[in-house]
Amino acid sequence: MERPEKSGILVSGWHRMGYTYSDGSYISEMLVKHIKKLHQLVGNVVTDGRLVVFGGGSTQLLNAVVYAFSSNSSLQSPAKVVATAPCYPVYRTQTQLFNSRDNRYEGDTSIWKQNASRVNATFFEFVTSPNNPDGKLTKQILNGSNVKTINDLAYYWPHFTAIPSPVDQDLIIFTISKLTGHAGTRFG
Repeated sequence: MERPEKSGILVSGWHRMGYTYSDGSYISEMLVKHIKKLHQLVGNVVTDGRLVVFGGGSTQLLNAVVYAFSSNSSLQSPAKVVATAPCYPVYRTQTQLFNSRDNRYEGDTSIWKQNASRVNATFFEFVTSPNNPDGKLTKQILNGSNVKTINDLAYYWPHFTAIPSPVDQDLIIFTISKLTGHAGTRFG
């Protein structure tokens, strides 16, 4: 490995994630600064003017997003959770696990491509790029004011795929476990 000292991530023992930081906030501004700097150096995502939120892994954040958007839905029918097949199976299993009256897994995005804007329901479209398991770069398929796109970019790093341009979307999920090869690390 060339320059291993440049590829490590070190979180000092004094810089642990407590409940609050010295400025009274719940998020480490130093960590936010370094996360944004990393993305700017790599060129994989636009970070200017963006909020960074930490979680106990990206699955927790994905679930939190669906839950947060579902509870704000003023529509009578449950939100429809969709993803382009083949897709990361957690989208389906987690949605079914919670068995919520607010959202339901509805399968492949292509089923709804022509009708999403005409259906009286909110859609959550998971877009994984590069896609897990086939590695293809993907983009959202559904459009409309009733569509919320959740971009899961766990593998959108230059050592996994070519980065044609920085992603500039409202909601993007990254995880440190894929970047560092530590699948058991729960930090998203």
